[in-house]
Amino acid sequence: MALRIEPYRWACDLPDDDVTVLTRAFNAAWAEWVPGERPVSSTAYLDDDRFTAPPERVERLLARGADGGVVGNGRVEWREGPGTAFLRLMVDPAARRSGVGRALGATLVDLARSEGRTGVTVQAALGSVADDACRRAGLRPDLVIEHNRTDPRQIDPSLLEAWRAAGEAAAGYSLVAYDAPCPSDELAAGFVAARHALNDAPRFEGDPDATFTVEEVRAVEEAAAASHQAWWSVGVRHDATGEIVGLSELYLPAERPWMALQGDTGVDPAHRGHGLGAWMKAHNHLRLAAERPDVEVVQTWNAAANEPMLRINRALGFEPVQRFRGWFLDLG
Repeated sequence: MALRIEPYRWACDLPDDDVTVLTRAFNAAWAEWVPGERPVSSTAYLDDDRFTAPPERVERLLARGADGGVVGNGRVEWREGPGTAFLRLMVDPAARRSGVGRALGATLVDLARSEGRTGVTVQAALGSVADDACRRAGLRPDLVIEHNRTDPRQIDPSLLEAWRAAGEAAAGYSLVAYDAPCPSDELAAGFVAARHALNDAPRFEGDPDATFTVEEVRAVEEAAAASHQAWWSVGVRHDATGEIVGLSELYLPAERPWMALQGDTGVDPAHRGHGLGAWMKAHNHLRLAAERPDVEVVQTWNAAANEPMLRINRALGFEPVQRFRGWFLDLG
């Protein structure tokens, strides 16, 4: 197939016909990964595309066929500073097996190399055509990530109340919660400091420790607002020092009111073993039940090796609806 590959900044800058194709490809991919998946609207797709903020860099590419119509798209993304990049591809179902994915992938890899990335990671559903293609191309297998979901309406309230009671009984700790935007830079700095706890979670090959700043929090707040997502944050304060030693997040996209997206959850290693992670999860789920009973699905992504977090999530009814394997291409 004759292709023309071109960059674009945001999907919302594209003509409606292009957005329709991108949304169709997105929905087709998800329907294959999660049979019965509810399709999203073009508006929801545009919102999802807007949710990115510095220091994350995202470069997007379109592939057009001989008639000028969109047949696929891809993106490569990374955090500023040394490290690797993540590559994502989606091809319109009508244009598959015609070289679109290969052409987009090769161009994105070249782009990542030109930006000084040391490697590229791509994820593929276990056992899929893409999974096999990565293996045949000689990429190295990496982490397996579970895409987990639960129906929050089916969670036993007594479990959540028990977790909340246990957290409240943990001497020397208290909860701090806010909805974006964070009301003060001082509080934002406390939540930023707590994020170092995330760096001991399993990660993909070449993925460095992430560093966070208040400026990044403010940028993500702007991105959440632009993508019409509410952002709930809850943290645990160590009362003796005033430090925030744990955090958990929930995102609620306006254009997918049936779904909530579990963000990061982590507890400082020095403060683990007190049920603080479960306490924060209980807080958000009790609030979800009270304020958003229309939410039917909470989804999250967990490394299959992250047993402590999986244990909490399994208790909340989370089950894997798909598993993805990371494949690593060394660009060094």
